[in-house]
Amino acid sequence: MDFQALADNLGFDLEEFKELVELFVDTGTADLNSVFSAIEEKDADKATKAVHSLKGASGNLGFMEVHQIAKKMEIDARNNRLEEISEPAKLIREKLKAISDQLNG
Repeated sequence: MDFQALADNLGFDLEEFKELVELFVDTGTADLNSVFSAIEEKDADKATKAVHSLKGASGNLGFMEVHQIAKKMEIDARNNRLEEISEPAKLIREKLKAISDQLNG
């Protein structure tokens, strides 16, 4: 992942962008925790809100793979298909870890 190119596309210097990415990973992890909790509680509204937040943040920062996964998850959550969002949520968790590892590596 080319953080410099993403930063340039958004008009940030690299250090500013890395700070935003760190915040994204933290809030994205919290959003995913809410998603898993919502699945357990069978709360489609809670899942939809958490996934919407993750979708928006990932799109704004240029993490389009995460954005696309979250976009589909949001549709499933809105349609109360919570059983459909568990596996994609696990995939996003892996992607957030990879982003974090690269950021701190």
